[in-house]
Amino acid sequence: MDDALSVANLKARMAREQERQGPPEDFPALPALPPGRYTSQAFFDLEKEHLWGKVWLYAAHQSQLPEVGSYVLLDIPDAPIFLMRGRDGTVRAFYNVCSHRGAPLVREATGTQASLRCTYHQWTYDTDGSLIAVMDERDFPEPFDKSCLGLQAVRCEMWGPWIFVNEDRDAEPLLDWLGMMASEFEQFEIDQLRPAQIKSYELECNWKLTMDAFLEVYHIKGIHPKTVGPSLDHRGAVMGLLPNGHTRMTCPTRITSADRAERRGYGDGQSRTMPAIAMGEIARDYHVSHNVFPNIITPVGETARQFLMFWPLSLTRTRVDVVHFGRDWGEGERPAGWDGLLAFWDVVMDEDLQFLEWQQRAVLSPGFKGYRLSYMERRIYYAHESIDRMIGVSNVPPELRAEPMLDAYLELPDHHCADPAQASAG
Repeated sequence: MDDALSVANLKARMAREQERQGPPEDFPALPALPPGRYTSQAFFDLEKEHLWGKVWLYAAHQSQLPEVGSYVLLDIPDAPIFLMRGRDGTVRAFYNVCSHRGAPLVREATGTQASLRCTYHQWTYDTDGSLIAVMDERDFPEPFDKSCLGLQAVRCEMWGPWIFVNEDRDAEPLLDWLGMMASEFEQFEIDQLRPAQIKSYELECNWKLTMDAFLEVYHIKGIHPKTVGPSLDHRGAVMGLLPNGHTRMTCPTRITSADRAERRGYGDGQSRTMPAIAMGEIARDYHVSHNVFPNIITPVGETARQFLMFWPLSLTRTRVDVVHFGRDWGEGERPAGWDGLLAFWDVVMDEDLQFLEWQQRAVLSPGFKGYRLSYMERRIYYAHESIDRMIGVSNVPPELRAEPMLDAYLELPDHHCADPAQASAG
């Protein structure tokens, strides 16, 4: 994505976006998204059955499991899973369920144990999940084969330092599923990143309604007039729809390279001293944000990258986890410059979240007939299309479907770009 040709191509596409007087002629009018996608328990149940257990989900950063026996209990709704680093150094994922009678093995969020012992009946497992001891084993009828009674493993793979899990044993490998996304991230030297803070928010609204707010920049003038709004030119934003539901947004900025140091001076200015994240020319000069399907928004800045993750706690309750990653600072506490940057992010997040619970109540109104999305908001529509594709379009009631409209506009691995703004310009 980041060679000279693609930089020139991006600039041309941004110019066309800024100059156009309407949507590209060949771009379809997107049907309104039905309100029931945010309010129907039946649709929410379809997501639980067909989506969440079949996609790759972020679990942790490798630094959270620093030594043999380190574990992390995941907080993925309806998925009792934990990670553990084995004696061979490998990180594995297991269901947090004893093979005896289903009691949990791990109850603390993090820790280190040489082995895992169920506190209920003392069954003991090694760090690789194998069953190594059973109290009063004599009372179980022969043949009693402990080698068949280890913990149930969950698919667990790495994207650089990031650990992902997938409950679907037949899912394609993580890096294949990421596709173009994985290669685009090579410029950021993600192995050099580590988490600086994890913060969570809970809201009384549907998870998709919450995430939709982060898939477009149409809102920035109204919601962020004094924070990120002045620095971004939303009218020139270029959207990329990628295979498997992933998307990319690249937005022109009103800040020149000469202003870069000032741009990093959040709060008391200490953040100017923070080490910069490695990145290519496009990410240095423009605001770039990716959506890793189904629930991660990951913008990148000069000194930090965020993972914003949207987790459904119920039909109308969502937890948003925000993980801030920065370039590894070595031993000791995180640099003081993080304080100003995180305070700035708190303000931006409060701005983004302020109306969402009101919006959830509004979509329940008989006066609301559906989401009417613009060309600029097509990433939202594509996310909903991709959800229906995971569910199986025929399984979605017709009155709740996001009709397939955007397949013709995907960017494909051979670098062919079907962006309508580019195509219409010839």
